Amino acid sequence: MFIKAARFISRSAVIFPLLCIISSASVYVWHDNMTTVAGPHQDDVLVVIAPGSGHNTLRHVLYRAGVIHHIYHYDVARIFAGESFSPKAGEFLLPAKANVKKIFSIIHKGKNHQRRLTIVEGLRSADVLKLITAMPNLTGSVKSMPDEGSLRPETYFYVHATPRQALIDRMQQSQELALSKAWSKREKDLPYDNPYHALIMASIIEKEASAGDDRRLVAAVLVNRLKKGMRLQSDPTVLYEASESPPKPPQITKTDLKTKTPWNTYVINGLPKTPICNPGQESIMAALHPAKSDYTYFVSDGEGGLRFAKTLDAHNRNVRLFRQYKAAAERDRGK
Repeated sequence: MFIKAARFISRSAVIFPLLCIISSASVYVWHDNMTTVAGPHQDDVLVVIAPGSGHNTLRHVLYRAGVIHHIYHYDVARIFAGESFSPKAGEFLLPAKANVKKIFSIIHKGKNHQRRLTIVEGLRSADVLKLITAMPNLTGSVKSMPDEGSLRPETYFYVHATPRQALIDRMQQSQELALSKAWSKREKDLPYDNPYHALIMASIIEKEASAGDDRRLVAAVLVNRLKKGMRLQSDPTVLYEASESPPKPPQITKTDLKTKTPWNTYVINGLPKTPICNPGQESIMAALHPAKSDYTYFVSDGEGGLRFAKTLDAHNRNVRLFRQYKAAAERDRGK
């Protein structure tokens, strides 16, 4: 009997560890399958984790977002992850079918989703402010209307809950830096007393020239007129006011041309009081590096380009060509 007991103990000493190994291996395989199986979401999913969210909140956020099969999958994955998983607050893009292990990695590393906002050239500051105010992923308000021309037109990357004022500050800092660099390399003998005057000129160029190749020629015309003491007579300055741009540019009347405002270059001498929009880099460079030309006039060719002239007679001929083109286009629309 003693021998039988010894045999049992001996066998148990072998079997019990073996059972533990098998059990541990089974648990590991089960856990591995659970954390590496493809998620239920067929498309990329954005989730927002608020600051201060605990594991209980996070597990429900992920389950409601449809990126984990069951809530307990989160709990099991967290237990095995231990201290190697420390979730961060923010907005995260979880790729389609991402497994729990991948999701944990993204949230642990704080890989916030990068959103983008593109400010196109020629918008007024009021237009930009309206756009930013309407964006739901930004927070707070802007302290005051940004100065016209102070916002840099380009693409900005930001994350969820970025303060609106912070984004405006970035735009202004970017514009200030770009203008400063461009001013330091400007051409000689330009009729500007300071960088702000160049910014005003760039804003007019931005609204006058729709084609990139025309910008430096437009700059040449405007610079030549300033040097000769001629009024700029730029149409975009006539109806400008520091508010949002109209949905459709109105027709300019003879009364408008004679109405004195701080911006109407048909009735004031020199540059307008302020920029009339937020100009981009090309227009700033054109203002500081105008083409070498004797042109003092330009008018639209009706097809998106401009016709330039050195004399008033030649300019008047170009104006007649533009009116003929416009009349023909209206007749074609009426057919």
